[in-house]
Amino acid sequence: MRAFAYTSPEDYGSAAKVLRDSPTALPKAGGTDLLDLLKERILEPPRLVNLLRVAPVKGGPDTLGAGLTLAQVANSRHVQRHYPALATAANEAANPQIRNMGTVGGNLCQVSRCAYLRTGHACLKLGDDVCSADQPGAHTRYAGVFPHGGCRSAHASNLAPALIACGGRVVLTSPEGQREIEVEKLYQLPQRGVLADTVLKQDELIHSIALAPSALTRNSVYLELRERQTFDFALVAVSAALELADGKVKAARIACSGVAPIPLRAHAAEKVLVGKEPSDALLANAARAATKGAEPTVDNRHKVVLLERLIVRALKQLRGEK
Repeated sequence: MRAFAYTSPEDYGSAAKVLRDSPTALPKAGGTDLLDLLKERILEPPRLVNLLRVAPVKGGPDTLGAGLTLAQVANSRHVQRHYPALATAANEAANPQIRNMGTVGGNLCQVSRCAYLRTGHACLKLGDDVCSADQPGAHTRYAGVFPHGGCRSAHASNLAPALIACGGRVVLTSPEGQREIEVEKLYQLPQRGVLADTVLKQDELIHSIALAPSALTRNSVYLELRERQTFDFALVAVSAALELADGKVKAARIACSGVAPIPLRAHAAEKVLVGKEPSDALLANAARAATKGAEPTVDNRHKVVLLERLIVRALKQLRGEK
C-alpha cells in the first residue's frame, strides 16, 4: 500500500479539524474495512486520522459512542434489554476477531462489498460510466435487487437496519459543531465518482448514536441469512420492531440490508401493518409490499424470496411466536 502520514488526535473536534485541513485524509477507527481498501489500492490517502485514541463519548446507556466496538454493543445488558435487534445485529457481524475491533461508526460507514468495485472493474462509484454488475453476463448472486441509478451494489451494514428499526439518530461532529439526523438519512443513493454511501462531509465524523427506549424498541428483532455461519456477509438482513396494543399493530418499523445500495426502509410494509390484527395473511401482505418494485437478475431472484420470508419470520417472532 502507499505510504501515509498518521495523526492521532485526542477528541472528535480535533480529528474533524485535521480532516478539514487535509482534504484527502481519511479517518481510521478499527480499520477492519479501511485496511482492505488500502491493500486493494481502492483508496490511497496521504494521511490517516486515527480515532482509537479519541476520548470515549460521555452519555447515558442510550448513547452509543461511535468508537464502541461491536462486541461491546452486543454484550451490553442495557442494549440487550431495550434494543434486542441491535444487540443481535452487533453479535451477528463477521466473527469474534472483527467484532472486537470493528466499531459502531465503521460498521455504519463501510464501503460497498461489491466484488466489481473491490477488484477495480468499471464502477459508477469509482467514476466510470457503467456498473459492471449491471451488464449482461455479470455475476450478480450477491448484488442488490433494488438498483438505484444504475448501481447494483448491496449495502452490508449489520447495525444500520437495526438502528433504523429502533428509531436511532446519529450525531455528527465537525469543526463547526454538531448536528443530529435520523440514521435512515445518513445514507445517500449512489452517485458517480462518490465511493461513500453516507452524506458525511469531508470534515464530518460520526460522534455517537442517540436512542430512546420504548415498547417499540423492546419488541424488536434482527434476522439475516448468509451462506456461511460466520465471517460472511448477509445475503439478506431484516430488522423489525412492532408495538402491539389491544391485539392490533400500533406502530411498526422495518428495515432491510443486503438488497439495495443503502439500507432500505420498508415504508409500504409498515403501512400495511399499522392498525390491523397481525394475522398470517396480513404479515404475508406486508412482506409482499416490501418487495414490490424489486428488479432482480436471473442470478439473484432468490433474494426476493428470502426477503419476503425473513420479514414474515421476523414479524411472527414479534407477534409472539418462536
